[in-house]
Amino acid sequence: MDSGGFVTARDRQDESECSKRQKCSQGEEDRISNLPDFIIGHILTFLCFKDAIRTSVLSQRMLLHLNASNINEFHLLLEEKYDPYIIGQLISLVSNKKIKVISLLSHNECSISCYPIFKCQSLEKLELAMGHSIIQFPSFVCLSSLTALYLVAIRSPMKITCYSSNQSKELTLKFPVLRDYISCDCIWLDVKRVTIDAPLLEKVIIERQWDYSSNVSHAEIEIRASYVTNYLYRSYVSSETTLLDAAHVAEASISLSDDSKVNMSGQELKIFVRKLFNINNLKGLILQNLAPMEHYLADISAFGMLSNLCISYFVTIENLLCLLLKSPCLETLVLKYPIYSAKRPPKFAIVPECFLSTLKVVRFAKFTGGQQEFSFAKFVMEKSQVLESISFSCYKLRGAKMKKVKKKIFSVKRSCNIEFSDYLDT
Repeated sequence: MDSGGFVTARDRQDESECSKRQKCSQGEEDRISNLPDFIIGHILTFLCFKDAIRTSVLSQRMLLHLNASNINEFHLLLEEKYDPYIIGQLISLVSNKKIKVISLLSHNECSISCYPIFKCQSLEKLELAMGHSIIQFPSFVCLSSLTALYLVAIRSPMKITCYSSNQSKELTLKFPVLRDYISCDCIWLDVKRVTIDAPLLEKVIIERQWDYSSNVSHAEIEIRASYVTNYLYRSYVSSETTLLDAAHVAEASISLSDDSKVNMSGQELKIFVRKLFNINNLKGLILQNLAPMEHYLADISAFGMLSNLCISYFVTIENLLCLLLKSPCLETLVLKYPIYSAKRPPKFAIVPECFLSTLKVVRFAKFTGGQQEFSFAKFVMEKSQVLESISFSCYKLRGAKMKKVKKKIFSVKRSCNIEFSDYLDT
């Protein structure tokens, strides 16, 4: 029996198969089930995994002999129609055995009961990749061996909800040894609060690309961990808030789209941004598209331990200064796109604390030589007391233009090294 293969359920069982199962359940003679164990086991060795599953329609003993004790991984691919009774029986069977990996993938709407999976204590990796589907979670889940949890939507958002008996609409998920958590286009529907308690969690990825306007989530998601090495959040601005409650975060990458179709009040946006950026002891931060949150940056907590900041999209000088004022220990600043100012000329009323004691490296990765960019570069070179290097990757600057830009830069009073290079589109 192939322990790592895919099981494909294409069509519903025909009427004759269903009638046979009904007859067996009504107490009529089941000759196959009366065969000795060694003969049933011998028969199953000649069948592919899919056909072996189909035999359960004829005999309950056949289903019981699909012994999962020798199967470490179970991958179920549902491409078209299927018999939910058979699939449910199979999931229940493997979940009750010492299975280590369960992967359920469906391109179409499905109504599979996943409850047995949440009782499988031997499970190390769980992947639910569904389309047009609703997955129900128990109010409390504790999987002591789970190291990887992947919740991935296919073609349309996957809705995760709680059982109707859960009056509090709160979910508590405890994973003592979880290392990886990935959630792509999942909606916590009709859920008030989700607490993911994973002290050993290392990688967190939350991505949303689909339009949620017809399925708005107001869930408060809290992820509790000790030391997260990689946190990626890429989403629309949403009424669903996410709080990463970790003692330390090595690197976070946050990207917000301003194309959200969800109407939110200013207060809701303020809460969303404040929770998103409330990251303890963050070391490195990559930001993309600050436009949806630019009016609320002043309300976020300071990044007391931040040493590396990379802005990978257009940003105003005002927003950049706001971030610098909240980063007293910053050592490296990378600007991957040209910066501009909402005010002409830009004002530099306050010198960030990092300029006085920690900022050592500044890099303009796409420097166009504009007056506002030059004003900020001049401010950095004149006010940074421990700056060691400032570099400019020049975009579309050639000949006389390049000479003019270099002359302006070198005319600034400074004590750091200056480097110029051609822009490389990476």
